[in-house]
Formats: sequence, C-alpha cells, structure tokens
Amino acid sequence: MHQQSQGRRRNARQMMASASLEQRVAELEKEIDEMGTLLENVITKLEETLGTDLDGDGKVPMKK
Repeated sequence: MHQQSQGRRRNARQMMASASLEQRVAELEKEIDEMGTLLENVITKLEETLGTDLDGDGKVPMKK
C-alpha cells in the first residue's frame, strides 16, 4: 500500500508540472484523502498490535 502511494505521488508530481492550478489543487486534495486513509489503516493496525487506543476514539480493535 505504501509503495503504491509513493508511485502515485511521483506520477502526481509529474502531472502537476504541466497542469492548471485547478488540476493541481484537485490532485493535492486526492493525495491528502489517500494519505488520510493510509494513516487510518496504520493507526488501526498499531492499535490491534499494541492493544492501545491511539486515536482517542475509545475503541481498540481486536487482532484478526
């Protein structure tokens, strides 16, 4: 997942070099959304592994 994200960021940077401001903003917003999803997944896995509530939501997911 992390490698895919890195590849998308590289492609996005290349596209942004020749894109309009609106296109660049849209691509950055998409990248922020993807990073948020990645961060949520990482936090969930860490909570499962550590058995600790890291994000303050009062929940600790069970290991699968």
